[in-house]
Amino acid sequence: MCDEWMDGLQLPLTIEQFHRLPRNAAYKYEFLNGNAYLSARPKFFHALLDLAPLADRPLPAAASTVLRPIRHADWEGLTSLFSAAFRGVVPFGCLEDGPRQEAARKSLLFTHDGGDGPRIDRASFVAEDWDSTRPIGAILVTLLPDEDPSDWSAFHWKEPPPADCLERAIGRPHLTWIFVSPLESGRGIATALLNAAVRELLILGYRQLASTFLLGNDSSLLWHWRCGFRLATYAGSLRKR
Repeated sequence: MCDEWMDGLQLPLTIEQFHRLPRNAAYKYEFLNGNAYLSARPKFFHALLDLAPLADRPLPAAASTVLRPIRHADWEGLTSLFSAAFRGVVPFGCLEDGPRQEAARKSLLFTHDGGDGPRIDRASFVAEDWDSTRPIGAILVTLLPDEDPSDWSAFHWKEPPPADCLERAIGRPHLTWIFVSPLESGRGIATALLNAAVRELLILGYRQLASTFLLGNDSSLLWHWRCGFRLATYAGSLRKR
């Protein structure tokens, strides 16, 4: 679905200007006959977090923030927050405001309707500003097969998951989306949302959380590292563990 929002670009440039272009690892850069060609080449990496009790994990200070489980009525209202949070992030960062809003709506709808696997609403949370109850962040967790993350097929159900998969703690939870208002970044809200999700996943009987980030999204990569995720073997690598 990511490719849908990553259009290629053709720019008339001199070779000197081409060499000065800032690079993003999610794109391929080529120069031919006075034109620069930028082609999308998204490369995803997966990471795993071994879940531990919250007592062993430092909680960030976000005193003015309230976390609560996601509600059915929240989904439509998260579109604008999603769009704002990913405004400067590949693949959504190359879109104008209108198309980015539509991309946000479709991405959330896909997750809501089970396209990313069964939703784990109990481990999905919304962060609100305590004095206005406006949403300023959210974490959405879904369920994937419990398979080797170095296999391409590990992130899709080959057959419909059992109806009681959550009750039986079947599969591996996946951090599908986490986003925070750019006006609230740096306050530890994303980490607080992750901690809330970890607490509920442990209660449900899960012991590991998977996540995915796009090469070129350095802020996401660093956040995963700071939170204790370890990089899984890349699915396209010839080397296995």
